[in-house]
Amino acid sequence: MPEPHADPLPGADEELAQLRRRVAELEQTGEVVVRLREELAEQRAMNRAMLNAAAESVMVLDPLGTVLAINEVGAHRLGKTPDTLLGRSIFEFMAEELVPNRRRWLNEAVETKKPLQFKDSHRGVTYGHRMHPYIDPLTQVVRVAIYTRDITDSEKAILALRDSEARYRAILEDQTELICRYLPDGKLSYVNEAYARFFNKNRQDLINKNYIPHIPREDLVVIQQHIMGLSPENPVTSFEHRVIMDNREIHWQHWTHRAIYDAAQRLTEYQAVGRNITRRKKAQEALMESERRYRSLFEDSPISLWEEDFSLIKEHFDHLTRQGVTDMAAWFRDHPEDVVHCAGLVGLLDVNKATLELFGASRKEELLDGLGTIFTPEAFERFRDELVALAQGQRSFSAETTHLTLQGERKHVVIHLNVAPGYEDTLGKVLVSVLDVTQRTLAEEQLNEQRVFLRQIIDTVPSLIFVKNREGRFLLVNKALADLYATTPAALVGRTGGGFSPDDDEISIMQLEDEEVLDSQQPLFIPQRTLTSASGVRRWFSTTKLPLRGKDQLLGVAVDITERKEAENERAKLERHFRQAQKMQALGTLAGGIAHDFNNMIFAILGFVRLALRQVDENSKTFEYLQQIQSAGMRASDLVRQILTFSRQTEQEKKPVHLLSLFKEITKMLRATLPATIDIVQDISPGVDESTDTILGDPTQIHQVIMNLCTNAGHAMRERGGTLTISLVHVSLSPQQARGVVELPPGDYLELGVRDTGHGIPPDILEQIYDPFFTTKAPGEGTGMGLSVVHGIVKNHGGSVAVDTAMGKGTLFTVRLPRLYQDSDQEERLCRISPTGKEHILFVDDEALLVQMAGEMLSQLGYTVTGATDPLKALEQYRQTPTKFELVITDQTMPHMTGLELATQVLAMHPDKPVILLTGYSESVTRESAEAAGVAEFIMKPVVEEQLAQTIRHVLDQRGRMRV
Repeated sequence: MPEPHADPLPGADEELAQLRRRVAELEQTGEVVVRLREELAEQRAMNRAMLNAAAESVMVLDPLGTVLAINEVGAHRLGKTPDTLLGRSIFEFMAEELVPNRRRWLNEAVETKKPLQFKDSHRGVTYGHRMHPYIDPLTQVVRVAIYTRDITDSEKAILALRDSEARYRAILEDQTELICRYLPDGKLSYVNEAYARFFNKNRQDLINKNYIPHIPREDLVVIQQHIMGLSPENPVTSFEHRVIMDNREIHWQHWTHRAIYDAAQRLTEYQAVGRNITRRKKAQEALMESERRYRSLFEDSPISLWEEDFSLIKEHFDHLTRQGVTDMAAWFRDHPEDVVHCAGLVGLLDVNKATLELFGASRKEELLDGLGTIFTPEAFERFRDELVALAQGQRSFSAETTHLTLQGERKHVVIHLNVAPGYEDTLGKVLVSVLDVTQRTLAEEQLNEQRVFLRQIIDTVPSLIFVKNREGRFLLVNKALADLYATTPAALVGRTGGGFSPDDDEISIMQLEDEEVLDSQQPLFIPQRTLTSASGVRRWFSTTKLPLRGKDQLLGVAVDITERKEAENERAKLERHFRQAQKMQALGTLAGGIAHDFNNMIFAILGFVRLALRQVDENSKTFEYLQQIQSAGMRASDLVRQILTFSRQTEQEKKPVHLLSLFKEITKMLRATLPATIDIVQDISPGVDESTDTILGDPTQIHQVIMNLCTNAGHAMRERGGTLTISLVHVSLSPQQARGVVELPPGDYLELGVRDTGHGIPPDILEQIYDPFFTTKAPGEGTGMGLSVVHGIVKNHGGSVAVDTAMGKGTLFTVRLPRLYQDSDQEERLCRISPTGKEHILFVDDEALLVQMAGEMLSQLGYTVTGATDPLKALEQYRQTPTKFELVITDQTMPHMTGLELATQVLAMHPDKPVILLTGYSESVTRESAEAAGVAEFIMKPVVEEQLAQTIRHVLDQRGRMRV
């Protein structure tokens, strides 16, 4: 330490001067930091508008902390996904030590309704929080938006900034903004890490270099103009420009440049801070696009729309308030001239085309001059109510009134006013819709003339209707209300409900409601409440009470909703059925996708087998083998047809099916396959015999339905045994009964039941039993397709499937199928044959195998066949020799050109040329669309020889008859 009376150290003045200069430099640096912080706050404010685009946690909570919205970053920080957090308390997922303070800040934000911010730390990480409470315009409930980010680094940087210049550099390095300094000759003297990283450079490659990124020429001109305009008096400039990155992407940047001068006002250096504003630019472009769409919707709307400016009216409200006016309703009622004055203050900004049409104007300018030309005296009264509503703070208003067209025609209209978002304080933009209800109003006036029917109408209505005065005395009641109180309408008039209702509390509550309606002159809706009858029975009602204009009276209507409340459980059941139907429809889309290729392969197999059968001895083993292949091919065809039937992509061939014979066959099979511990019982209703057991359906599929249900029932009883009961009974559904069965109309049905005494189906999986591939069986014991197939087949036969189960008691599946009434002498189908011919046929299919097979098959029937695998070449061949072919047969799904397009080209050249369209499966063409295009026949693959030959002969013979 120096001696107390020692002289100052040599050079102390010089060090003091250096320290002062250093302080000045740090003050300049502080200005940069302050500006950087301001720009960062601006960037955060913009980012809050983009919830999921935010790089940090953003969430919206209700006053209790329930998560209403949260972005991906916030959910990830909690180790969850947004869906798992919605509707849950955010405090469930926080560390216990953080909950008290954060809950206290949330309560303060809700109570004060003012933005606030705080920070806290957990496990060495510091978080910064900003809370912004707002009022939900729909529910008027406080919501709190919270923006949270990790501010650990910035906190440390701020502390370091206070200590030394070195730590100031650390702050710069931690910034996401691009920071650089460069000399007057353009050489960079400093860049931060964000700058180097953005341009994909190393600092060593940039320092002391004239580095200029790829900037469009026109933007460079703007930059040079800004920088050249800097001076000691105006040392700062800001601008935006584009940068073309190495990958050719265009980014937008915002830069602030500061020129640094020495004491002699000489330019020594430039300092620049930039940030990437590409997202903001894209948001601005999206906003412009949104505005364009809004204008399009505004102009093209069929409803009359107005854009109005009420800012002068808002100033008038403020003026009246300063003059001491507190009751705006009374003021405007007592000063009608001020209402007219306010109408003149409304600025009309724009109207749409529908408005011109409604008011008979040819140009917008004819209406934008003011409202006085279209207002009637009644319209001024409604406008007065509108002024009162706006003055009282309401930002929406609806009313019915009359307006005049420019030609003087009176129009009854409903107006609806909404203050545009962002203009709640100034009323600078108000959106008004005007709906023409003239015809409706005239109809109402005509109805009002029929007052003679009023008594009969209100007494017929089952709802309670009444008119009461302020004392609660009935002035008018209908019969339904009188019946509730076990009296007559005349006996109720002039008396209160207290003399008839046994519940005094109900009467007191209704009296309070009546006073509220009469005092506010506003309607009151009570969604549900109980009313007690004279006998003490309580029923549920939905009540609406409305004040009668000009009278100190109210009108009430109470609708009995007791049955509706009791039906809520039934409705939930119907909704579950509907969801199940949607699941099955989705699987159907997948099933339909495989049909085309399967049908092509089966078509080829059946065709070549038929050709091979003609080549071998009928007594040979080869002939027998080929027949088995043909049989397997037909079963495969049925399988594809069932897949399409299951998916509702096609209709199966249906014929009369006798259920009793199926029962006998299935019972015989079940006795041979089920364990002896399971008894099989047939419960056939006495009214069901061979003449009344018929439905219209596919025998194979109905057989499959019964077998699947019985197999499942047997599986449920295989361990302990039991009884399998198969029942059949006639049922008739009335319209009332049919409403309780999803998608089943009234009519006569055969009800098939399969009951077991097994373990039952657990309630938690009951809704899944029809799901494809869902099974409770062990691996290898089932595919999970049984009940889903049953569901698909029954639905496609116009029936329904229901299940009733109880754990430990068993399960009953009930299948209802429409009953078929038919004559006993119904003709059997004629046996199909393979007619021959000598005509020339053009056969087109992109599968060469099918072209070969069809050519040989039809040739053996006597036809001349020209095959083609390319539809374009086939069309060209037809154009060259169109008279060569009497018939064209084409596949539908082919590359380059579909069969329907080929048929259209052929028919355009020769409208009388018959075309047969084949398809394995196609969503784009149906029998109806094919016939509409002129196609003679539409055949689904696979097709056997007899069907194809018969169709060809029918088409050719029909053409011959048309020519004759």
